[in-house]
Amino acid sequence: MRVLRFLSVSLIVVALAGCSASNVATNEQDEKGNYQTVLKSNNATLNSRLEVADLKQRMVGDLLQVQATLENEWKFELDFQYKLKWFDANDFEVAPESQSWRQLVLPGRAQQNVQGIAPNPSVSRFEIWVRE
Repeated sequence: MRVLRFLSVSLIVVALAGCSASNVATNEQDEKGNYQTVLKSNNATLNSRLEVADLKQRMVGDLLQVQATLENEWKFELDFQYKLKWFDANDFEVAPESQSWRQLVLPGRAQQNVQGIAPNPSVSRFEIWVRE
């Protein structure tokens, strides 16, 4: 179980687009070997205000389901979009046109769960993207 978790966690990678203001949720290992979910960003404002408080995944039949708890650490409302991207074992994006940006408005200091389920069984990893 721990090996499966390690593999799935380590598969979440940072992939920032050149000029867009996108962020990617990823897990990083600290010096003690513990994993912590962080938000990488080329948008400093959004990165400083939004955090991934929790990240879970499970298999539903033969499909991967994920849930991320996003937290607004700012005292004011935060308005942004999020999207899940799915990848197969060869790092090819699966059904890229099937996933659209979804709007989310988080009140100050609030948390919200976002979920997604893989479009087909070939999915082995995912990325959670956010943008203003």
